[in-house]
Amino acid sequence: MSNRVVCREASHAGSWYTASGPQLNAQLEGWLSQVQSTKRPARAIIAPHAGYTYCGSCAAHAYKQVDPSITFSRSALMLNILSLYFFIYSPVRKIPFPI
Repeated sequence: MSNRVVCREASHAGSWYTASGPQLNAQLEGWLSQVQSTKRPARAIIAPHAGYTYCGSCAAHAYKQVDPSITFSRSALMLNILSLYFFIYSPVRKIPFPI
């Protein structure tokens, strides 16, 4: 088995979110700047992922509650069955993002 990292292009750039790095960064910063943090950082979040055009503002409410300076000894990522299948059976381990 090869140690080479397989990289797949981001297939939804330009459709579910902009392919422009600066524009995407501005959108994300805009949504996050409109949201207030809660009193304590979240230990878990559930966030929509249907495309930033549809749910960017809503997802910002979830992600704003995360404090990146806090680390956890364990983390979990819950995926739908098709995404899980992709991650188990695909050699792709790195997907570039516009920003």
